Amino acid sequence: MEKNYSVRVENVTKVYNLYNKPTDRLKEALSITKKSYHKKYYALKGVSFDIEKGETVGIIGLNGAGKSTILKIITGILSPTEGSVSVEGKISALLELGAGFNPEYTGRENIYLNAAMNGYTKAQTTEMLPEILDFADIGDFIDQPVKTYSSGMFVRLAFAVSINIKPEILIVDEALSVGDVFFQQKCYKKIKELSGSATVIIVSHDLNALTKFSKRIILMNKGEKVFDGDPNEAIARYFRIKQGGSVKRQTGEAENAPDLSNYKKPEEGQYSGNMNAVIEGYHYSVEGEPFSEAVKKDELIKVSMAVRVNKTIDYPIIGYQIRNKYADEIFGQTSLTSGVEQYPLKEGLNIIEFEFEWPEIREGDYFITLGVGNGTDVLNQVEECWINNAIHLCASTGGKTIFGIFNHDMRSFTVTEGEK
Repeated sequence: MEKNYSVRVENVTKVYNLYNKPTDRLKEALSITKKSYHKKYYALKGVSFDIEKGETVGIIGLNGAGKSTILKIITGILSPTEGSVSVEGKISALLELGAGFNPEYTGRENIYLNAAMNGYTKAQTTEMLPEILDFADIGDFIDQPVKTYSSGMFVRLAFAVSINIKPEILIVDEALSVGDVFFQQKCYKKIKELSGSATVIIVSHDLNALTKFSKRIILMNKGEKVFDGDPNEAIARYFRIKQGGSVKRQTGEAENAPDLSNYKKPEEGQYSGNMNAVIEGYHYSVEGEPFSEAVKKDELIKVSMAVRVNKTIDYPIIGYQIRNKYADEIFGQTSLTSGVEQYPLKEGLNIIEFEFEWPEIREGDYFITLGVGNGTDVLNQVEECWINNAIHLCASTGGKTIFGIFNHDMRSFTVTEGEK
């Protein structure tokens, strides 16, 4: 291996034989004709990448993409069916909850056990012990068997050991999602401190955190590496895969005459209101990318709703509301208060379109509720139909912290009559 690389993965494939029932395995082993009773499942398909020393790399992908499998092969827990992995440096891995710990041992005993497995003497471990205990911060539980620990306490101890034994390569697989937010912040701060001196490979669904300390993200899908590079591009592609990966960029003509076959149909549990007007489907795009979930400051969001009306509504109020993942209302707007020209909704199908720019707010996950009301006063309107949390957006670059609710004007607003 070249000296500037810590990890080199070359054309790695991992295949599992899957059997419909346990007896099929025995039948296959005893078969004189060598009849096969299994089907092959490719957890990894020809994956290759290099990670330089001191580099921090994130790996993302949907469930079943092969993320954990490639980490287990790098750490030596699994062997590849084909291909090879070369590692240069001492690995400290935090993979599955409980891995490498004896549940009958106390936390203190497990610290010495893990340190010994990583080549440290008892004297060296004793020297590191105060720093590990301070980072874990689990108090007197350190002298209790770890089988009595909560998942949060277990992660605290496991990460404290992994991060403080001065690893040359640190590998973390989703374990931090179990800890509380304050402990996660402490862990991410420690990972940042390691950047440059140690190689860090981390799998996480916290995309915002990954973009903070990863200059490179590998995107996995169905056992294959589909992208390796800029974090924001990786996240954008991740969301395209999450949405099905087959939606094409719309042209201007398509936006003027929307193809309703591309509209999403709301789920029953999302609806609320009198339902005299019903949002039968909706479509949205971020900077022209249909159904993208990645958004940044000043990017243009276009929303189109197919609304069927039982009886003409002369004074409709079209609105949207943004909430964060804690269900706090962050901002929103309506066609009445935004200053755009109002249009009646005729009986039958109406196509309602509006757009707005994403403001400068804190990064994170946000959910857009879409609504149709009826009246001349927002405070006294009749709620006809609302789709709660219809759109999920992930703001990958943040700005000012916003407290309370504020209005954010629509840039345009139109209504087009459809068929009766």
